[in-house]
Amino acid sequence: MTPGNNPLGTVIKIFRYIRKGHFDIVQLHGFFYFYSLAIILLHKRTHFFYTVHSDASKENNPWDIRLFRLKRFCFRKKWMTPITISHASQESFRNLYGCGSEMIYNGIEKPETGNGVRLREAFHLLPSTKVFIHPGRLSREKNQIWLCRIFDRLVREGNDVALILAGPAHFQQVLEEISPFFSDRIMYVGERSDIPALMAQCLGMCLCSQYEGMPIVLLEALATGCVPVCTPVGGIVNVIKDGVNGVLSTEVSEESYYQALKGFLASCDRPDWLQGIKENCRQSFAGFDIRITSKQYEECYKKTLLRTQ
Repeated sequence: MTPGNNPLGTVIKIFRYIRKGHFDIVQLHGFFYFYSLAIILLHKRTHFFYTVHSDASKENNPWDIRLFRLKRFCFRKKWMTPITISHASQESFRNLYGCGSEMIYNGIEKPETGNGVRLREAFHLLPSTKVFIHPGRLSREKNQIWLCRIFDRLVREGNDVALILAGPAHFQQVLEEISPFFSDRIMYVGERSDIPALMAQCLGMCLCSQYEGMPIVLLEALATGCVPVCTPVGGIVNVIKDGVNGVLSTEVSEESYYQALKGFLASCDRPDWLQGIKENCRQSFAGFDIRITSKQYEECYKKTLLRTQ
């Protein structure tokens, strides 16, 4: 959602809707600009909660940047209560705004994986091929360009691996840059609605971003036993322990991520180790069930209402 051709009109419509509704609680997700008028005029009767879904310095859109001082003022005056989704996100929020936040981990419902495409048949892959999936929109911060270079390098080195990229092409230029790598080993399948079902049939889930919050795809990978291979950014480092329930590169760089994948592939030759890390993934998901997340949100709302009565 963006302000469009009449951003002020959108701000006024949202204000009127909240004023008319006489809501006790309004939960916001990004785009502070849209809600700014409502927060300024209605904060004494309505409790606003604002969830930061990424690194605090990255989640501000251009309109929020223009109104940064006002946004910071609203947080500090508790006109809206900030909620961050990982310890790393919470720290980034404190550094940016100079105040604390509630911290509630993202959560999802355990995904269904039984009714999906038969991956190896659909993509003509051998039973021996080690299949990885990268779910996410095509964009610069996701580093798909050097992910494709890495898998091209692995294939040329003789590794029996395949990479499936699945997600919308938000940046056409990124798609154009990775297209030369496409083959029967590196495939782009566009936006999909069956990501967890695909994950359940893959060895690993590649997430090599420059920054993240608490990615839903990470939680889906844990739930399905698809081993996450990630860069050490955002809330990922609060969840993944290298070699236990996933693999972390030492830094955010192409070479470091290549070495992480090489090490993982070498370790996969030990069936007991591989079975153990996949089971650890499934067990790690227990703390990210949506029922836990929703209960924590309810407790946060109640605590705020009691404090202001």
